[in-house]
Amino acid sequence: MPASSIPRCPWSTNGSPSPVSGRETSPPPIVTATCRNGWNGDNLRPLQVGWFPGQPADESVPRSPMDVPVAGCDPFSRRRTFFAAADMTETSPTPRERPFVVSLLMALVPLALAGLGVLFLRWNQPDDLVAKARPEKTPSTTPESQTPVPLTPQEIQKQWALQAPEPAASGFVGSAACRDCHTEIYEQYMQTGMGRSFGRIGEVPPLEQGAKTTFEASGRQYRVETANGQTLHCEALVDDQPDPIYDQQVPVEYAMGSGHKGRSYLFEKGGALFMSPISWYSEGNRFDLSPGYKPELGDRFERRITSRCLSCHVGQVNGVPGRLDTVGSPAFHELSIGCERCHGPGEQHVAHRQGDQGSSQPDPIVNPKHLDPERREAVCNQCHLLGADEILRYQRSDFDFRPGMHLSDVWSLFLESSTTHDDGTPRAVSQVEQMRNSRCFRVSNGKLGCVSCHDPHASVPTAERDSFYRNRCLECHSRQGCSLPETERATKNDSCIACHMPRVGDNDIPHVSQTNHAIPRSADVELTPIGRPRRQSELFLDGPLLPKPDTQRARGIAAAKQSELKQDEELAGKALKLLEPVVAANPLDTAATAALARCYQQIGRFADAGPIWRDVVAGDPNNEEALLTMAQILQRTGQWSESREFLDAFLRLNEWPAHAHGMKAQLCERLGDLDTALQEAELAFQRDPTRKTAYTWLEQSCLKAGRTDDAERYRKLRERLEKVMSSGNADDLGDEGKVDVPRRQAPETDRGQGQ
Repeated sequence: MPASSIPRCPWSTNGSPSPVSGRETSPPPIVTATCRNGWNGDNLRPLQVGWFPGQPADESVPRSPMDVPVAGCDPFSRRRTFFAAADMTETSPTPRERPFVVSLLMALVPLALAGLGVLFLRWNQPDDLVAKARPEKTPSTTPESQTPVPLTPQEIQKQWALQAPEPAASGFVGSAACRDCHTEIYEQYMQTGMGRSFGRIGEVPPLEQGAKTTFEASGRQYRVETANGQTLHCEALVDDQPDPIYDQQVPVEYAMGSGHKGRSYLFEKGGALFMSPISWYSEGNRFDLSPGYKPELGDRFERRITSRCLSCHVGQVNGVPGRLDTVGSPAFHELSIGCERCHGPGEQHVAHRQGDQGSSQPDPIVNPKHLDPERREAVCNQCHLLGADEILRYQRSDFDFRPGMHLSDVWSLFLESSTTHDDGTPRAVSQVEQMRNSRCFRVSNGKLGCVSCHDPHASVPTAERDSFYRNRCLECHSRQGCSLPETERATKNDSCIACHMPRVGDNDIPHVSQTNHAIPRSADVELTPIGRPRRQSELFLDGPLLPKPDTQRARGIAAAKQSELKQDEELAGKALKLLEPVVAANPLDTAATAALARCYQQIGRFADAGPIWRDVVAGDPNNEEALLTMAQILQRTGQWSESREFLDAFLRLNEWPAHAHGMKAQLCERLGDLDTALQEAELAFQRDPTRKTAYTWLEQSCLKAGRTDDAERYRKLRERLEKVMSSGNADDLGDEGKVDVPRRQAPETDRGQGQ
């Protein structure tokens, strides 16, 4: 198409797209599509498939946006507009008779051109009056002289201010309050996976009976044993000598998981919950490493359990206001997922049913089946839809979701474009994404959802699974029967799910398989091609479009996280550009501010990162990440006394991480406090006896203190450790190491934890 024939976008000025506002603009009758670019643009909009110029209206098929160019539209703009060009209407019928309006317009065109010519001559040969009225010509400016005018603080605040949400509804009463009126449903529900999602060890059914309690992994020996009424999880490193190099034993307190696929185990230290490296798997009735564990990378007994984990596995958490990932005493008000997770707080419902409010008053309880499809599905998706990144919205906590809300009211969720790993195996908890990509879901217009097939109040007995799900399928497919011969169907118990929802392995969780929710036409169809390249994560929206500041904040925090994981300085620079205006307008947003500081650290600008971390601590004195990072920065610059102050504040909040104690040992030695240094080093050794330099440091410190026997013991242990462990292990005492600390925005103290 000639450049001159490309229509210019009327929403652009001088060939540049106009800014996208947060409100929907009423465009002319055009065809629109979505450009899913990861960094530019403001909000995602769904693809609108319609007929294109030059195509019969009854052949509605999607076409690539790049097939219809528009002059003046930025190729990276998220919204593109397509207009009919003259040479794109070859197939359009030509009318036999010219309408009167067209004839009139053609007659007026020469007159208009003549008038423009007269004006042009008058402009170039003006008389005195015209010359006086003509504005003075301004000198032309070159691109080099056009510098952007910086926004004032007031303009930044107006453009990028985040709006605080309304507090989440309260009034939880616990599932036991539902039992009197809903006895049958209550008893059935308590036997489901959600009704058995969490519990104290000793109170949950002993599903692990008969499993072998020892196994080996990564050169270490693991075992589960009981002593003095406690369940101990143990990790030992052995060689050819009779006594182990170390044998660490940690009591565990809670079992997380219904046992349908397996269980993991937690223990509490000072309000912080940690996961054991040992989990039990129902497939094979065996103990093995917990999902994602790699002992050689230093996970061991220091994997922090976050509020997001608890929000999906626990009924009601007794959180500490203003503290992330921290529980009070008692830790939980309700252990397993209860009725109020799907129906909302029950206090007003109980009062409504027990009181005399008249039949005209609506019952305040939420029944998900009466919600619109997106909010109905959000009830399930709050736990079953996990993305590549999940960013809490401004001043939200992981316990703020209530039935009737959109998922995007609480989290900004980024989904991978593929529902599988590069080798074709499904990601953990990707059933929702698989279902949304299925043909059944796409043609249902929102009717197909989780509860179309699943009864949230009851579990289906194994012997009845085939007939139960076949009946669910026939609710939509009764007119079209199975194409297989009856003899072949009989070999599979006439099961629809045997062919259309086969079980496949899970690459995220060992010894676990899951049902393929993509509902393929054949069990032999691959989910996606093996080795399919990944595109950038896309922002998931199930409600209204987010305001521009919220979208940019979420993208900036997600980019900062990914840049740190990938050690990508270029991506860190992009995150900085996204976050700087948001942080400038919202200095109390600790999540965005901390992400900004991490980006500065990643590109080596520690002088810029330090003041930002100080601001975070000033606004949130209980921010563990900020306290520990400030201690590390100050230690690196030789400010040992102030570094110790920040480190002591961190250890008062979280005294479990071995690395923090090793770091304090070094600081105390440099400050001349040798007794405290030795105590901290021994604590670090007890918490994590795999750090090789800890043995050397303890050996030398014991020699200085005159403890020659202890020094000799540490020397021999170090020599044995070096023989059996990889010489490339960099997880040493005093190095920065890996410490799991909360990295999200703490909820406001006056809002509480809700769950």
